[in-house]
Amino acid sequence: MASPLTTLEDAARLVADGDTVALQSMATFTAPMALVRELIRQERRDLTLVCLVGGIPVDWLAAAGCLARVIGAAVSMEQFGLCNRYRKAVERGEIAVEELSETALLARLGAGARGLPFQITRGLVGTDLVRLAPESLALIEDPFGSGQRVVACRALIPDVALVHAHRADEEGNVHMDPTALWPDIRIFPKAARRVIVTVEEIVDGERLRAEPDRVVLPSFAVDAVVHVPYGAHPTSCFPRYAYDAALHRAWAAAARDEDGAREFLERYVTGPSTQAEYLDAVGGVRVLSDLERRAVAG
Repeated sequence: MASPLTTLEDAARLVADGDTVALQSMATFTAPMALVRELIRQERRDLTLVCLVGGIPVDWLAAAGCLARVIGAAVSMEQFGLCNRYRKAVERGEIAVEELSETALLARLGAGARGLPFQITRGLVGTDLVRLAPESLALIEDPFGSGQRVVACRALIPDVALVHAHRADEEGNVHMDPTALWPDIRIFPKAARRVIVTVEEIVDGERLRAEPDRVVLPSFAVDAVVHVPYGAHPTSCFPRYAYDAALHRAWAAAARDEDGAREFLERYVTGPSTQAEYLDAVGGVRVLSDLERRAVAG
């Protein structure tokens, strides 16, 4: 079997214009940021982005003109404020939004992963979200006669899932330490037609076999693996490193207007052509060492 190990450039070419892309993201927590930057550099367009809680990656993709639609529960940088370029694009009608609760989104992806036409939830009963998304959600009555109504959530099958994890072996088995992202890393890729994973390190398969409960994706479910240390920066990758608060604040300030956002992206996203150049641009060893210390300190 050919090795799935590849480069960022080649991995990003598995994403085509117009694709539906499931993006691992939980505000400031681990997102596949190196892949996000590469998609921006390759000028992908008309993407539908699927995420639970989008943060800075969604804002960067919106600022770069990559997005046509977002399906998810929320978009926020938490304590760092609103995602202003995303907000402006939505207000101008440039990005359409399908808002779902987290349970409804996981139900849609869960149905896609299991080959079912839909899964159900009760979480949206009584809200306007069902009425606003009739192509994805429908109220149905319990067929077993209880009289209860539930929401049928139509299967969602992304074209590609983008994931960042702690490690993988050369065969493409993906191993992740326990994090708050386990629900989406276990569902997003299983629902998608193609899966691209960036990892902090490539290890021997024996390391993975010693902790088989942490293998979140087997090699046969993965199309490409890219070794990208600090590939989630400026989001976190606990317990390896914390999120970069300074860069989040810098983006929040720059993104208040289009010129500031463009200059920021030129400096940190489209300008650096490699991960090493990007890490130098954001502060290099001094900044990264501090983020590692913060992660250890909790």
